[in-house]
Amino acid sequence: MSVLIAIPVFRIGCKVGIDRGRTWSVIDEVILWAITRQSKTIASLAADADLPHQIVVASIARLMRFRLVEVTINDTAVAFRASEYGFKVVSSGNPLPFFPKRISRRVSFVIEWATGDFFPTRQVRLMTPYKLDEARKGGTEVRIVSVDGGGPSMSHEANLNRLSDIAARGWDEQVAMIEGRTATMRDDEYMVLRVIDGEPQGLPESAGQELRRLVGEAAALPRGTTSIPVSYAGPREISDDQSISHTCTIDANDVVIGGSVQRECLERLLEQAHSRVVVHSTFLDAARFRAMTAAIRAACIRGVSFDLLWGAEKDEDTESRNGAAASQIASIVREDADLRGRFRVHMRTTGSHAKLILLDTAEDGWIAGVGSCNWLSSPFQSVELSVVLRDQHVVADVAVALQRLVGRRGLSDNIATEMAITARDMRRTPSLGGDAAVSVIIGPAHDRLIRTASSEAKRRFVIGSNRLGSTARPGALMQGEVAASRGGVQATLLYTQTSGPLKNRHARALAEEAKADGVLLRRTKKIPLHGKFVAWDDDDLVVTSLNWASASADPDFPWGEIGVHIHAPLIASEALSQLGRIFPELADEASAIQDA
Repeated sequence: MSVLIAIPVFRIGCKVGIDRGRTWSVIDEVILWAITRQSKTIASLAADADLPHQIVVASIARLMRFRLVEVTINDTAVAFRASEYGFKVVSSGNPLPFFPKRISRRVSFVIEWATGDFFPTRQVRLMTPYKLDEARKGGTEVRIVSVDGGGPSMSHEANLNRLSDIAARGWDEQVAMIEGRTATMRDDEYMVLRVIDGEPQGLPESAGQELRRLVGEAAALPRGTTSIPVSYAGPREISDDQSISHTCTIDANDVVIGGSVQRECLERLLEQAHSRVVVHSTFLDAARFRAMTAAIRAACIRGVSFDLLWGAEKDEDTESRNGAAASQIASIVREDADLRGRFRVHMRTTGSHAKLILLDTAEDGWIAGVGSCNWLSSPFQSVELSVVLRDQHVVADVAVALQRLVGRRGLSDNIATEMAITARDMRRTPSLGGDAAVSVIIGPAHDRLIRTASSEAKRRFVIGSNRLGSTARPGALMQGEVAASRGGVQATLLYTQTSGPLKNRHARALAEEAKADGVLLRRTKKIPLHGKFVAWDDDDLVVTSLNWASASADPDFPWGEIGVHIHAPLIASEALSQLGRIFPELADEASAIQDA
């Protein structure tokens, strides 16, 4: 008996750029390292490394082709040593320069709905519902699978991973870019398998056991069966908000605290930008943007390209107001010959409250800034907290967060693809280690972290929040009470204004209740605090976009709030010391702790 089994699929296609080229091996790197200080002959290198003579010759020849090695000749033998360029490459700690050949390729693949298996389109037979109906009318036994209970992940990250598996043909190829405008996705087709006497025809060799079992069971059903309902049996999408800690070094000066210093920090970052800047500012203001155009123009003249993203989505008025500001900024850009073509303003909100900036530098890799400052709407008058991140593995986590934040349009989103590929390259750099541990905090991880902080604090526990709202008690005060319940721990919550239904009289009552539970609830008086932070004891500081005392992270959209946790010697002490000089309310608390 012959049966057609039809399984619904997504079909995705796009044009990709593939970098083809042999990367450097460990042997190449060891040989170059061995001749950085002194010249060596082929024979001595082969003996020292215990390698065949031919392998050493091939490696030296390739290193010379890329100007990393030069020849030295004396009376007795020909030797080799690292060139000046090769010495700089080795001493920098960066990977050896890679010069691949870029080729263009059209790629298409399908993802079947039942188990999540994916295959190159050329390996499967596809039919539309119309064609299946025509086959049934022609007398063919057709059985259509319908899937419920979920389906394969269709996130940008998942599809990019599938694309990389299919597009790269061999170890010497990797996906380098995707032409987003060529990306397509269809969900109105079926992968069709003909089963003859129980044997499926045309099933790709890479098909998993679950798919093979499904096809076999579908073919064994009684004649006349037309529909086969099944439950999804493949891997499910998991919201990955787990924080990964990276051992690195961090300069205390990269924790930027204050108002005007945020603008100075932004200008310094733009001065360092080599070719690329991506900014995510929750809110936008055309006047503030105009005030920053001198620094932005200078970067554009150097060849830097910008993308400006924004995330305001609290209500329709907020979104409309910031959408109008985006239109005004776009108009400013169009009218400026230096900005036009270099600065792109995105017109749709991301819905995120995160404040991010990423940029590349000529010598020091990528840099990220994470914190509370709305880079392109702030008047730089309130006290903000931002952290400048330079470790490439930490910056890679920020790039991935941005990829997930903006990649909801699939492979057609060029920034998401760029961030994913950039993060991949950054993660290949060697970890330099250090005395600090830094992790990027996403969404619900904030809740876990503040609970950890309140239970770990031994001397002080301080929360800074721009707003005090209806979620203050479960979001912040209860954690302060946990910390204060242990003798010797001073818990303080600092805020600037009430929010939502909470009025000033409610805040005063809340302060009295908190005091009874050992928590100091203090409102800033003269200088507003817009920064959001948690600091405990001497060595732990979290800087974020989340208003701990008036909001909570959305588990369905974890990239709506992004922060950084730093564990480093005296990092919290130094931050609180700076804040204490700005806010007497906090200085009083610090003095009380010292007296105790």
